[in-house]
Amino acid sequence: MPSSFFNLGEPGALPWLWLLVPLAVLFVLDLRRRNRVLRLFVERSLLDDVAPRRSVVRPVVKFALWSAGMAVLIVALARPRWDPRQIELEQSGQNILFCVDVSNSMRARDVDPSRLEAAKSAIRSLVENLPAGHQVGLMAYAGEAELKCPLTPNYRHLLTVLDRVTYNSASVGGTNLGDAIDKAKREVFGLDAGVTPATRPADGTPIQAEQPDGERNANVLIILTDGESHEGDAREMARQAHALGVGIYIIGLGTTEGAPIPIEEDGKIVNLKYKGEEVITRFDDASLRAVIEGLQGRCGYLPAGKSNVDLVDVFEKVISQQTAAKKKLSFTVWDEKFQLFVGTGLVLIVVASLISDQRPAAKREDSK
Repeated sequence: MPSSFFNLGEPGALPWLWLLVPLAVLFVLDLRRRNRVLRLFVERSLLDDVAPRRSVVRPVVKFALWSAGMAVLIVALARPRWDPRQIELEQSGQNILFCVDVSNSMRARDVDPSRLEAAKSAIRSLVENLPAGHQVGLMAYAGEAELKCPLTPNYRHLLTVLDRVTYNSASVGGTNLGDAIDKAKREVFGLDAGVTPATRPADGTPIQAEQPDGERNANVLIILTDGESHEGDAREMARQAHALGVGIYIIGLGTTEGAPIPIEEDGKIVNLKYKGEEVITRFDDASLRAVIEGLQGRCGYLPAGKSNVDLVDVFEKVISQQTAAKKKLSFTVWDEKFQLFVGTGLVLIVVASLISDQRPAAKREDSK
């Protein structure tokens, strides 16, 4: 049947049908073994006299019905459905891009269990509690930024990608927050640079964020980092993105006292050293405050320190108040029919269990 009429909700269940093949082979081998054993003790011509109720067809029919029942039940697990209907819903949501620092300094454990794992846990908690209608994406950055998950309404997919993010997720070492903000603006949100150094007010007055249309105003960039940015102009990139309607929210992780950077060396965990001295990475509060300094509205900075940040609370109280774009989403709704297959499969199995391997005994005629 064409896919426009018939559909399987869980096609991954169908490979279980292959299990019936070895079962059928075992059944045939067992049937042949029983016949061979019986003929060892009884001549072929005497079989009908010694075992008058013996049947070759009945076990085959019984197994065939049982196999058919199991096959139908497996098809039911694949959730067969048909009679599709198109429905259209209007939802309002934001384009939320999570930007995660994966530089070596994020290995530090002044946040439990580490700065990076705390960042991932915060993202995971928010996405799991995020209402439908939003689009989410993921970018990892160190010396340069790399998009790991484009904007998608599929929250489960983003969580799968997030689980794979680690300290090696960016191919270039270092820390370049400016590149991450610039790529988010251009490659993810699809915005051109509206503000350049040449167009910046000469008197140094703060740049006011434009009031763009609803679609652009729904763009949100959530940055999770320890603030140790050594490359790029993060402040300038943030000003450009904000002027184009991007909401920028920075979560700072780590302590000002700092912590060593644990790395794996020869199968052991040791602290990173430079010229014989143990490297201590410190949370750079000042540089993160400077990134959004002078921006008005739709931005924020939270120095979480060594605490595990509650990103759900931050979203509900601050980020969700930002304008969301209204979108019309079209969904295909299928009429689930797996119940018919479950019923049919159970009936076939019950019928198979009621069939005896032997023919019924012949009725004796009453002697007069």
